[in-house]
Amino acid sequence: MGLNGEKMLQSLKHLSQVDKMKQVEPMSYALFPGYHCPLMGAMLTIRAIKDSVMLVLGPDECAYYTKMATSGNGSMSADGCQIVSVVLEQHDVTFGCQEKLEEAMEELNDEYHPKAVFIVTTCVPEITGDDVESMADLFTDQYGFPVMVVHAENFKTDDHLPGIEHTLEVCCAMMQPQEKTDCVNVLGLRLGDFTKTEVYRVLQEQSIPVGMQLPGNSSAEEIERAPQAAVNLVVHPVGLALAKKMKRKFVTPYIVFERYSDPDRIYQSYKELFEILEKPLPEKLAGWYQEAKKRSEAAKPILDGKTYFSGNTALCNYELHSFLTGLGMKPLLLQISDLTAQDEQWRKEILTHCDPYVTRAANIGPLQYLYPVLKPKFNIGAGNAKEMKTSGTQMIRMMQAYNVLGFEVNEMVVNAFVQAQKGGMK
Repeated sequence: MGLNGEKMLQSLKHLSQVDKMKQVEPMSYALFPGYHCPLMGAMLTIRAIKDSVMLVLGPDECAYYTKMATSGNGSMSADGCQIVSVVLEQHDVTFGCQEKLEEAMEELNDEYHPKAVFIVTTCVPEITGDDVESMADLFTDQYGFPVMVVHAENFKTDDHLPGIEHTLEVCCAMMQPQEKTDCVNVLGLRLGDFTKTEVYRVLQEQSIPVGMQLPGNSSAEEIERAPQAAVNLVVHPVGLALAKKMKRKFVTPYIVFERYSDPDRIYQSYKELFEILEKPLPEKLAGWYQEAKKRSEAAKPILDGKTYFSGNTALCNYELHSFLTGLGMKPLLLQISDLTAQDEQWRKEILTHCDPYVTRAANIGPLQYLYPVLKPKFNIGAGNAKEMKTSGTQMIRMMQAYNVLGFEVNEMVVNAFVQAQKGGMK
């Protein structure tokens, strides 16, 4: 027997009724496909840091998960980073893991000669309270290279993004003061290729080099030289903690330039970037801005009143919905994984137009029971294709979202909806 969509809606809250994630209800308590834990986020980030070692500290389940995820030639395979595990047993839980960690550090130093080590603590050592931070400080003094602790416990969050954020933040310990250059660091690009983006092409045309990219294929030496950058470009919130830390420690300014959809926000981000770089704003950006404004205005009569569900997206989530509601569209259900102070301005803008249901992300299975109840015109992201077709819902898949940044985001978003609407009218 399936779930009841009407009853499911009765348990969900509207956006206006929540201001923290604890208040957001799931559509069902059995999640599909479900979340990844912070350990995965740490793996995604550390695996691409050359000349480093990732040491996973936890039970055999975590060690096995890490081995299976990073071995072979898959998308998460280690690239220049050695990945090892210290498996905790009952004795270590009772009496502490210091002796076992000391043996592991001596062994990995002899075998790999790393330039940096990341000790990733999972749930067990976080619960038992082993002072791994103090051990890491001792190892740093003993071996002469930075040993950092990434806290990847899963009981404080239901998402993998904190694992990325914590990994980036501890990388600040690897950095050394540098003479400033005019290069730009890129922080927070979780997936995708920055060199394929509009912003990268603009920087190249102005002879502005790109420095360190985290996450990304960086070496320990590149991270050490990161403070030479003129500015840190934060393209996702997971890079913000590191940017703030670098500003305090090295006086490196930063700007937040996410995958915005609104032309005004995109243009303002470009202005801030070139102001910090103390370089003139490229003239063609004004033309791109006007084109994006015209494109958005032309879409309003086509998309006005159209409804949609939204799942996971690579774009700036709440900003996207603020932009779409400004075009006259009406979100009926938003799947969300966070609700932060930075999102508040966009949350308020959405609520001036409508008040959608909200539910926890990474649970597309139960959506099939809500399509026939709410009957959305569109669905952003993955969903139940068969049920969508039955309910007359069109899927919006923006497959290039990870490789865009700048006015091209606006073009991708607007064209995706306009083309889907025109196609559905045939």
